[in-house]
Amino acid sequence: MASHAWGHCAAVAVPKASRTGLSLMACWLAWMGVLDDTAETHRTRASFAEAVEGIRAVLADDNAPIGHPLVAAYTDLDRRTRMLGSPAWTGRHGETTAQLLDGLVDEQRVKQEGLPSVAEYVERRRITGYMPMLYNLSEIALRCELPSTVRTSVPYEQLVTASTDAADFINDVYTLRKELAHGETGNLVIVLAHEQGLTIEQALHEAALRIRQAVGDFQTAEQDLHSALTAQSMPVRDWRATVTMVDTMHDWIAGLPAYYRTSGRYHRLAA
Repeated sequence: MASHAWGHCAAVAVPKASRTGLSLMACWLAWMGVLDDTAETHRTRASFAEAVEGIRAVLADDNAPIGHPLVAAYTDLDRRTRMLGSPAWTGRHGETTAQLLDGLVDEQRVKQEGLPSVAEYVERRRITGYMPMLYNLSEIALRCELPSTVRTSVPYEQLVTASTDAADFINDVYTLRKELAHGETGNLVIVLAHEQGLTIEQALHEAALRIRQAVGDFQTAEQDLHSALTAQSMPVRDWRATVTMVDTMHDWIAGLPAYYRTSGRYHRLAA
C-alpha cells in the first residue's frame, strides 16, 4: 500500500489544496484503489459483491450495518467529507457513488461476455474510471464548490467529458503492462487491438492519438466555456470556483503521468 503512493497522486492532481484537503483526497484515492483491485481480481469477486451491497445500503440509510472493511472505510470517508460540502454537493456525491458501483458491476458482466466495442468501452469508462467522483472530491479539497448553472452548462459538461477521456486513456496506457500480466481486458489498448486487428504496439500508438484528440477537445471546450461565462455576469465567488476547477482538470491530466511513472502500483506485478 505504501508503494502505491496515494499521497503523491493527490499532490500532483490537486496541488493547490490545503494539507487537510490533500490528506482527504489521498484517503479517497486509496479507497478507490482497493475497491478497484477487489473488483478486478478473480479471487476477490465475492468480496467485491459484498462491498457493493454494503455501500449501497449505507447510501440508502446512514445507520445501515457495517461489516466489510471497504464499507467501513467508505462510511468514515463519506461522513468526514459531507461535513465540508453543501446538501446539494452531498446529494450529487451519493448519486455519483451509486453510478460508479453500478458501472463497476456492469463492467464485470461485460468482461464475462467478451470484449466490448471501443465505443461501448469509452462510454462505460467515463463512469468506471472514477473521474466523476474525483472531480466532485476536488471541489471539496479545493473549497470551490461549483454552482449548478456552471456544472450543468453544455460547455462545462463537454470540458468534463474531454478531460475525463484524456485522464482515463492516459491511465490505460500506463496500466497496460500490469493488466496484461494479470489477464485483465478492461483497457483501451486491448479493446483497440481486438476491434481493429492491431498489435499491442500499434494499439498503443492509436491510444496515444486518442489522448491527443481528447486534449484537443478539452482545449476547445475550455475556450467555449470562457466565452460563455464572459457573456454573462456571475458572482466573483462562482467565477473563481469555475476557474479553479478548470485549472484542476489541467492538473489531473498533466499530473497523472508523473504519478504513474513513480508509483509501485504500476511497476510491481506480483499477483
